[in-house]
Amino acid sequence: KTKQNKTKQTTKPTTNKQTNKQTKATMGIIKASKKRFEERAAREEAALTPPSKVMDASTHAQAMLQIVRYTIEGRLGTKERNLKATHMITRDFTNGDGGRIYYIKAQTENPQWPWIFVKIYEPPLITGVPGFRVRFRQMKKMDQEYQLVTF
Repeated sequence: KTKQNKTKQTTKPTTNKQTNKQTKATMGIIKASKKRFEERAAREEAALTPPSKVMDASTHAQAMLQIVRYTIEGRLGTKERNLKATHMITRDFTNGDGGRIYYIKAQTENPQWPWIFVKIYEPPLITGVPGFRVRFRQMKKMDQEYQLVTF
């Protein structure tokens, strides 16, 4: 004779009705998050100066790229030891808060995505430590080299 282990079921099985409610609730959260993101992007766009001309990347742009490197690696799915900033565009905030948005074109070691555009926010210098609060905003992956644009 073989012994069968009988385990008690500790949770109630979910019904289709409960699953549909959970799905609808999740979809509502996703829609609300997307709407908030779009509203924030529109407010941000209205508060920014026109883009500067495309210029060669500075050492400061390269340093900011290294600060957000782990986020970039996560989005690319590969380790990026030699990210190289090549070009950049800057836009300043006009709403009194200060701060600056950098659009940086960078070359990667990833064979599938050899070029990326990275959008980085740098708040005004308050703490005395440059680059301390730099924030990654967005990234676009490119399979070939394109001219840098704002996004």
